[in-house]
Amino acid sequence: MKLKAFRIRNFRSIVDSGWNYLAYDNITALIGQNESGKTSVLEALYSFYNGKISDDILRSDMTFPIVNCTFILEGEKLADLFNSAEIPEPIREKFLGKEELTLIREWKADRSSIISIGDEDILEYYLKKEEEKRSFELVVQNEITELINRADTIISEMQLAEQEQLDARNEMNHWQLQLENVKRTLKKARNADTRSNLENEYDTIQKTYIQKEQQFAAKQKKFEEKKQLTQEISEKVTVAKKCLDAIENTRTALNDLDYLGKQLKEAEHIYEIFTNEKEKKNALQKLEKLHGEYHRIRKIYSECQEKEILQKLLTDKVFKGQNYKAAEAEALTEIQNDKKILSPEDFGTILLKYIPVFDFFEDFSSLLPNKIDLEDILLENEHTEGFKAVKNFLVIAGLTSDFFREKNHRILKQKIENLNGEITIDFQDYWRQNVGKDNKIRLNFELEHYDYTEPEKSGKPYLEFWIKDRQERLYPKQRSRGVRWFLSFYLELKATSIQNSVKRILLIDEPGLSLHARAQEDVLKVFEDLKGSMQIVYCTHSPHLVDVNKLYRVLAVQRADENDENSESVILDSKSLPEASTDTLSPIYSLMGAKVNEQQFIQQKNNIIVQDTVTYFFLQAMSEIFNLNKSVHFIPASGINGIQTLANILTGWRLDFYILLFGNGELKKAAEDIRNSHFLSDPKSADKKIKVFDDIASVENLFSTIDFKRYILQKRVGITESNSDYIITNELSRTLLASGFISHIKEHNISFEDFDEDTRRNFSELFNAIQSMIE
Repeated sequence: MKLKAFRIRNFRSIVDSGWNYLAYDNITALIGQNESGKTSVLEALYSFYNGKISDDILRSDMTFPIVNCTFILEGEKLADLFNSAEIPEPIREKFLGKEELTLIREWKADRSSIISIGDEDILEYYLKKEEEKRSFELVVQNEITELINRADTIISEMQLAEQEQLDARNEMNHWQLQLENVKRTLKKARNADTRSNLENEYDTIQKTYIQKEQQFAAKQKKFEEKKQLTQEISEKVTVAKKCLDAIENTRTALNDLDYLGKQLKEAEHIYEIFTNEKEKKNALQKLEKLHGEYHRIRKIYSECQEKEILQKLLTDKVFKGQNYKAAEAEALTEIQNDKKILSPEDFGTILLKYIPVFDFFEDFSSLLPNKIDLEDILLENEHTEGFKAVKNFLVIAGLTSDFFREKNHRILKQKIENLNGEITIDFQDYWRQNVGKDNKIRLNFELEHYDYTEPEKSGKPYLEFWIKDRQERLYPKQRSRGVRWFLSFYLELKATSIQNSVKRILLIDEPGLSLHARAQEDVLKVFEDLKGSMQIVYCTHSPHLVDVNKLYRVLAVQRADENDENSESVILDSKSLPEASTDTLSPIYSLMGAKVNEQQFIQQKNNIIVQDTVTYFFLQAMSEIFNLNKSVHFIPASGINGIQTLANILTGWRLDFYILLFGNGELKKAAEDIRNSHFLSDPKSADKKIKVFDDIASVENLFSTIDFKRYILQKRVGITESNSDYIITNELSRTLLASGFISHIKEHNISFEDFDEDTRRNFSELFNAIQSMIE
């Protein structure tokens, strides 16, 4: 995979960087002032990879970092990385067909983090599932509330029915007793009238009793129905109450977790401010105890969440009529099946194994030692001083442990001598500096054995390293800081590129600070040579570490408010560089000047002085693709005063020159002054030597509006004024526009015929006029 873009939020001064894209050719430079946030970008990318953050990166508003990275798949097939059965069916085809994917790492209050897939089309499925889950939980919650309210009503109704049944029974029993009393009295009665009256009374009481018996039967039936209903709902009520308990337990665990999180922050703050050793030790013990308790409660919280999910599923199924055991078995099966399906976090964890390794280059973590015991190399003793650098050295030399098992000492020495030559040649391809006029340094290593001066190691082999020149043979530690840095840098990058079984992204903070300008350009040469085997992201202030012809590699980092160092950091891509401040772009401005100074453009003849470096760059670029019949040498002045100065210098050197200017006013007056001072006695020669296009405000106006937008602005905008006026009105940097133009025509191999008719005509007339001048 290859890192395509990143987005950083809540990381030191960066609130939200937005999406930023790395250069397609694997070299990306971050430029900007001190404290702009450049290093924060590198650290955020490194934290994305290793998951670690420190307290000093947290913002004062205590928002926690989020870092997104998008990767391009290069030959990898997602179907080979995943079991398709574990991918949710609705997104399976979409996911497996992806050519790039995004990962998100988010940090929590306890400094732990989760990494998950961040592609919107994939997350859309999970967000929908989450919404369905919330809807389901809301339904279950409402059903529980409704059930408990209904249960209370049903119980009350059953209790009332039970009382009514009891009252009806008592009343029925009362009339039954009355009926039996009358019946006994009737049996004893002998008088006819008495018997007649008793029989009438008996019939009346019997009718009342039958009525009461029927009423009791109705009340009893009603009670049995209410009792049955209560029994039926009691199981649901029990399940519902267990569900409510599970919800409450989760809520309690979450509150405990939040409370402990606040205590942790307070304890960490106290630990940081203590300076007394005893106080710091006590604070550390408390901190460690709180960490242990926090992790214990977090585990309880996770268990409570799982129980809550189970109880909600179980409750829903019981409410729908399933018996408890069947519902529980089905709920457990569903949970187990869900666990087999990958979550966004599962996707992230798996994909993290296949992304490139992010390496943060530490300047002096891998310095070459003066010597190292061969035993430490063979035993892979990583704690030995300089082990990493020696290992890198041997990788570059192509050596393994078998090499040192050669028994013939003479043959071994010869092989080492040959390797020293090869390594030196390779190193000198990158390090072009000389010690003196023509004295390049050489790298050497030798296999030696301890003598009697170290009796405990006597006879044991060790490797000894030298950095030599013609005059001196010095140990690495005796060389300058710049040489030592570059050697460490060379060994690390070269060895990494050789061991390219794992793709890497190298993050470098301010490479080559201790190096001379020429040596800094050597650093850029190393980048260029190794970009095929790794991606490189670095931050710099140096103009010598930025390629002016490849500004698409540049990301500018600056504060949103230049006058407030506490304002948030913003990142501008190459197309937005004109919006960056002058201080932010100082490496590019310096570089444009430096590149001009390096040109071999002052010749014996056909030298043409132009008014500034921007005019020089545009004319130089267009003349190369126009294919002038005669060789001309444009020389940039530094404004109006510089024109007269250059004319004086070239006259003093007896070199032929011409002057080509655009605009009127002061420039036209400057041309007139030179005419009077240099060609007063030869006005015809002045007419030929000095050409002022006073109807053209600046060189940018030679381009048609369409070409100005297409090749210089490189965006679609509405322009109703001249190109030069548009630049002034919108406060654009002419230097950056010129640099972007050069990069664009080189990158896309633009030819003269690619420009439209108006542009071709304007430049053809200009270059024909130039050729007429120098004939």
